[in-house]
Amino acid sequence: MVDPDGGYRALSDIYDEFGTFCHKRGQVTEADTRAKVIDTILKEALGWPEQAIRREDNIKRGYIDYTLSSPSRNLLLVEAKREGIPFDVPKSLQTRRRYKVSGSIRTNENIREAVEQAQHYCVEAAIRYAVVTNGYAWLVFRAIREDKPWREGDILVFESAGFIKKNFTDFWNTFSYSAVLEGGLDAIFSPDIMQPRFLKRPIDLLVNPDAPLLRNRFHMQLHPFVDNIFRDIGAEGQIEILRSCYVYNKSLLVIDSDLKLVIEDTIPRFMKVEGAVDTTSGPKDAGSMGEAIEEAIGKPSGTLFLLLGGIGCGKTTFLKRFFNYIAKPFIEKNALWYYVDFLAAPLDAEKVELFLYDSVLEQIRSRYGNLKLESRDSLKVAYEDKILALKEGFLDAERLPAEEYERKISEHLEKWMLDFRDYVPRVVRAARLIGRTTVLCIDNVDQLSPSYQARIFLLAQWAVRQMEAVVIVALREESYYAASIQRAFTAYNNRKFHIASPPFRLLISSRLKYCRRMLTLPQEKILIKLGTGIRFDKVDISKFFDIIEYSIFSKNRNIARLIEALSFGNMRAALDMFATFLYSGATNVDKMLKIYDRDGQYFVAFHEFAKSIILGDRKYYRDSESRVLNVFDCGPEKNSSHFTSIRLLALLLGHADSTNPEGRGFVRLDDVFDAFLDTFDNEMDLTKTAKRLLQKQLLQVDTRSPNTIEGASYIRISSAGWYYFKYLLRAFAYLDLVFQDTPINEKDTVQKLRQYIVDVDEIPETQGFLDQRVSSRFERVEVFLDYLKREEEKERKRFSLDTVRGVLGLEFMQDIWAQYRRERIWIEERIKKNAERQPDDILSPDDKIPDFPIAESSQETEETLEVANESPGEGKVIE
Repeated sequence: MVDPDGGYRALSDIYDEFGTFCHKRGQVTEADTRAKVIDTILKEALGWPEQAIRREDNIKRGYIDYTLSSPSRNLLLVEAKREGIPFDVPKSLQTRRRYKVSGSIRTNENIREAVEQAQHYCVEAAIRYAVVTNGYAWLVFRAIREDKPWREGDILVFESAGFIKKNFTDFWNTFSYSAVLEGGLDAIFSPDIMQPRFLKRPIDLLVNPDAPLLRNRFHMQLHPFVDNIFRDIGAEGQIEILRSCYVYNKSLLVIDSDLKLVIEDTIPRFMKVEGAVDTTSGPKDAGSMGEAIEEAIGKPSGTLFLLLGGIGCGKTTFLKRFFNYIAKPFIEKNALWYYVDFLAAPLDAEKVELFLYDSVLEQIRSRYGNLKLESRDSLKVAYEDKILALKEGFLDAERLPAEEYERKISEHLEKWMLDFRDYVPRVVRAARLIGRTTVLCIDNVDQLSPSYQARIFLLAQWAVRQMEAVVIVALREESYYAASIQRAFTAYNNRKFHIASPPFRLLISSRLKYCRRMLTLPQEKILIKLGTGIRFDKVDISKFFDIIEYSIFSKNRNIARLIEALSFGNMRAALDMFATFLYSGATNVDKMLKIYDRDGQYFVAFHEFAKSIILGDRKYYRDSESRVLNVFDCGPEKNSSHFTSIRLLALLLGHADSTNPEGRGFVRLDDVFDAFLDTFDNEMDLTKTAKRLLQKQLLQVDTRSPNTIEGASYIRISSAGWYYFKYLLRAFAYLDLVFQDTPINEKDTVQKLRQYIVDVDEIPETQGFLDQRVSSRFERVEVFLDYLKREEEKERKRFSLDTVRGVLGLEFMQDIWAQYRRERIWIEERIKKNAERQPDDILSPDDKIPDFPIAESSQETEETLEVANESPGEGKVIE
């Protein structure tokens, strides 16, 4: 009978002898691998008796290499591959042994194929566990599962002979006859048994949790301003807005010394490697890309350009500004340009070509009808080759009367016009005969499926060749990454340009100034400029914009910071957040105007602005509906925690200044998973959390995908994640809302929080009840923070976090409590002294709370202020 010590000696001898054999023979067969390695390891190193091993069992799909069994049942299936079939585990993963079957381990094609084959055999033969091996690497997984799809299960990997020798005890306890017979594999791969958690959300206990928040009384009057000025600009009739509001910038780089915050938008590494260059606009030019387009127009052959940038960075505005304003005289003289917006594309990808042709043809008829590109004479030139073929065939012009000949030509032209795939390219090419180059802009393909996008990319390249056109495809960075991986652009040379997002403060400042200038005009002229018949209270709207520009974007840095950080370069999202504040029912415009009229100024408090952004059009906070993420959310996943998001942000923030070939701050994704799994064993929770943070742009992956970490190798914290961690998750305005949709693991606490929501709703929102209302809001936040503190203490004991070095062992609630106390003092003093006359700009735990001109300040308040100013803050977390 083989014991572990004897097994280890036998295994070492087997690998030494087989290594010598392979060196002498070179290429070896599967039969060699099975006879000299797998057979001998099973019997001599792992103690499987010969009677427990069956070879070449015949099933419908083929032959099972090995069936390992007990006297009563089949235990294990082994799928053998020859020694030359590499089962290389990606190097970045070799700090771990356990992976998801559907995860990174599948990047090796040989592993993927062997695992799929073994699983099919197991299903047919009714064997629960499968091993795939090439003699050196041994991989085992549960092939038949009752609790979840088998691909969602784990696969245990021993990736090399050296690894097996080093970890032979584990190898023995996994594969030996005695271990398998005693249920060792069941212990390793048994379904996770989790204690049920209570996890109730206060919002779900409300009678009407999805009640709407009615917009303020200005929202209808503001609608034309938002649609024309605070949305995308660049349409043909918006030249004046373009001149006044377009922001000319280099690659975005915002450095905020207060929060040590860096916001940047530069070319990703994968695009630099492929030759992408930055293009920046000036007041009268469109940078290097504009020059390249003008240079390509007039050349005899077409050119493909890619305009690349992040979500909402202004790609569409860049193109429309170039064609409608910057290069308009040049374009009108030398080109015909068409803009095809794939937001309106049909769902059926098979119809993509017809959609493109139909869009171009519609613009030929509506914008270029005066050029008569579809006149009979023009079409005869466009179909000259086909007409010539007719002449050489049965249509003899010399024998037919001229009228009959022309009639027959017309009949053929009418028939040929029905074939859009041939007709539109011919009409487009005919523009060359009048000295015009066709320029085709293809925009908004990113939201379509990858297969749909691939068809569009091929169509764009075809248009370059067949239409002899200059084709410009505007793409998000992650869409280009996916296309480049699939080699969708390799069929044709292309030139790539990257456009960076403009700084939000410059963008919003220019548009606010334009609004205020417009409001000096008579109302009738304003209505004409806005293209609306909705009349508005010009005086009050002017005051409202004065309050916004002065208090929010001139004085209160933290409000601008909120939008700038959370939008992460997405100016469309930033403008939407700004519009949300303008419309929101949480924006008390009557109070603002009353104080403005009384005092000549009004300063919007951060918590006022944040509440509007966080709630949107809802009375209560709902994570799935808000622009702002609840970092304390958790679920039923194994070891799910309220602090997973915070720990992940803290871990990545600790690497924010590190250098990496992928870019500043990037960390290997597998290293992140290793750190969490070693401490918390929470792979499903971490995967779900990373995806949530990525979708709200608190994180960024090297693929630039905003939706999934699949396919990514590196990850880093974004400016949004930085801002959440450094400030937002500790802010009263945030805590006072997100608790409503946080799963609470204590019945009494969730009921208490639910009652606080009801009680606060019943307090009138008037000045006379302000103290009572704010006091109740403070109380419910403190109940929430006490609960989180208890949860953190439980986890510290459960996972022995006092012994964990580094960020994952840190406490967070102490710092969150400290910042909350500081803000409570700040808000209470503002209310006491009617401080809407002063800017609200409390920043981070490093700032001292400024002195108010307090006439009557209690001893207790002064002492509390002193303690709050001395709070340790978050310095140790960053370190």
